[in-house]
Amino acid sequence: MRCNDKRMKAIYSDYPYHRLPLKQRVFFFCMKHSITMALYAMCILENKSGKRMIILSQKQSNNINLLKGVSILLVLFIHANIKDTIPNLDDKSALGMWTQVVTRILVDNAVPMFFLVSGFLFFLRPGSIIENGKKSKDIAYTIYIMVYSGVYYPVHTTRSTWIAHLFSGNSLKKIADFETLDYIKMFWNIRNGAPILSTMWFLRDLIVIIMLTPAIRLLVKTMKWSFPLLLICVYLFYSFNVTGMSSSTLFWFGMGSWFAIKGKNLFAWIECFNGNLLLVVWISTLITTIISFYYDWHYETVHAIFGIIHFVAIYKCVSVISISGIPKWLTAVSTASFFIYAFHEPWMGYVLKISYKALHPSGLILYIAPFILVAFATAYSYAAYALLKRYAPRLLNLLTGARSK
Repeated sequence: MRCNDKRMKAIYSDYPYHRLPLKQRVFFFCMKHSITMALYAMCILENKSGKRMIILSQKQSNNINLLKGVSILLVLFIHANIKDTIPNLDDKSALGMWTQVVTRILVDNAVPMFFLVSGFLFFLRPGSIIENGKKSKDIAYTIYIMVYSGVYYPVHTTRSTWIAHLFSGNSLKKIADFETLDYIKMFWNIRNGAPILSTMWFLRDLIVIIMLTPAIRLLVKTMKWSFPLLLICVYLFYSFNVTGMSSSTLFWFGMGSWFAIKGKNLFAWIECFNGNLLLVVWISTLITTIISFYYDWHYETVHAIFGIIHFVAIYKCVSVISISGIPKWLTAVSTASFFIYAFHEPWMGYVLKISYKALHPSGLILYIAPFILVAFATAYSYAAYALLKRYAPRLLNLLTGARSK
């Protein structure tokens, strides 16, 4: 097939046209001089085996990249929670409710969104078991590098009790007192269900869920529509959380997997939602979630429902941003999202603890503290990313699992 568009050639080069039904081959032959990138990308093609292949449009690909940037900012807000720093802060006070909304209710689905997108993209173009295993290997290697270089070595070499407390907190014994088993547990579960670098629980759980992808594929094919219904029931009514797996991880990754395996474009489906109606539903569920927290009325279930609606609303907002013009800073954050995720802690926690003890902030400062912390963490994390990209690109690729080019 001849095509003058280089972008189209890139797509055509890796698509098995010989496997298409005759009428679709004729369609592409007739359209070879006029088909546009957008038209082709929105087509859902069927091959001889009856499987449906999803081709994301350029806009949807851009939206997914932006979604990574938005998600990592939400993760930073989660870690900007000042409740643990301020002694005896009442959850039902004005500051307590504000902190709950800003650093929990509105941002708690940040990591689940990563799981959803990961599940969808994992099965979008499924490879062999070896290729899928390589993805897990890259993630595991990244965990090792980030944990050892970012936390373990400086803690192990310091003798200062004050510094060790900043690194270890109250839930982890001193590195000097570690036994053999502790050195193994620090990669799995040594800090209240998390690795020694607590943010790495996401990658640990992602490795586990990827190992279960053959079972997920089998369940989707055998259970069909019963599979998402089962996930919803478990997520809302039978939640669980064990080391390496939770009902939240299973639901979000599983739903993304289901859309991809069934040949349904998740993001095209979201784009069909009416914006005004979605806004009304979002505001209503947000208010309901806040009230349920204040009165302690089925908060976990209500919050879980809001998290699903909140994701849809976030993606719709990202779509609007991509059309109206993407801010350069958001593009930069999206590009460096994985590095920011891996690098911002534990340094952000140190800044929070030290600044509170040194400055003793009060009043309005406490209300805007999460925004200041997020801006600061984003700035120093991206600065580190830019420096490594400029002066040590190979090291950056090593630390990010070759995610930076």
